[in-house]
Amino acid sequence: MNISISELISQIVEGLKNYFEVNQIQVNENFYEELMIILSTELAKPFNEQIYTPTQMLNDYIKNKLNKDIKITPHNLGSEVNNTLILWGIEKAKFFNEK
Repeated sequence: MNISISELISQIVEGLKNYFEVNQIQVNENFYEELMIILSTELAKPFNEQIYTPTQMLNDYIKNKLNKDIKITPHNLGSEVNNTLILWGIEKAKFFNEK
């Protein structure tokens, strides 16, 4: 199993856009571009060098940028993101199991 990090990030951003739309939270497009960079930087690292999960990064970014303490869960981002994050977690667990 090999999770595409770029696909995971795209799914997260699209899920967040949908969540914000439903909850009437307005941000500019630059918000999503910065988020993609932050996610890419962390998730491009080997698993043992990653400090945060995608959801932790997402929530920290929202808190810092929007000054809102919203707790986004994978479920809030849609079933596709939720499933991909589960697969990402399995892949990360396998990495540590093999060490």
